[in-house]
Amino acid sequence: MRGLLFLLPMLVILSACISTNEALPEKKPTDFAFSLKYGVTAANELNTYENTYKKDLVVDGTVTTDMILSNEEIEVIYEKFRSANVLGLPDEKGGSTCMEPHNRYELSMTIDGEDYHVKWNTACESSALTKWEETMNFINREIIYPKDEYQSLPEPTGGYD
Repeated sequence: MRGLLFLLPMLVILSACISTNEALPEKKPTDFAFSLKYGVTAANELNTYENTYKKDLVVDGTVTTDMILSNEEIEVIYEKFRSANVLGLPDEKGGSTCMEPHNRYELSMTIDGEDYHVKWNTACESSALTKWEETMNFINREIIYPKDEYQSLPEPTGGYD
C-alpha cells in the first residue's frame, strides 16, 4: 500500500513532464495558412489568410501592404515551422525576463481543418528559441525583405529600449 501511495504522486509528476504537443504533419496540408505576428511588440505580421504584410514603424505606427507568397515560399515556410517545432515552443508566460527588449510571437495557423494558436517570446534563451530565431531570420532575409512590396515600405523611426 505504501508503494502505491508513493507511485501515484510520481505518476502525476511524470505525466506533467511529458510533452503532449503535436508535431506538424510531414507533408504540408493543402489548407495550410497562417498569421505570424512578431517583433518587440508583435506588430509585424505576415498573413497568408489575407495575403498581407504589416510592418512596425515604431514611432509612426504600422503600415500594411499586399504580399502574396508563392507556393514554393509557403512550402519552405511550412518546412521551417515543422523543423523548428512551432507547436512545441514554450508558451508565453508572465515569468522572469532575462533580456529586454525581446521579441514576441503570435502564430495562428490552419492545418488539416484544425486551427492552432500559439504565443511565445525570446525573453530567456533556450535551444528551441534559438532554433526559432534562426527560422525567423531566414523567413525575413530570404522571403520577406527581398520582395518589392516590402522594399516599398517606409523605414521605421525611433526604436525600442
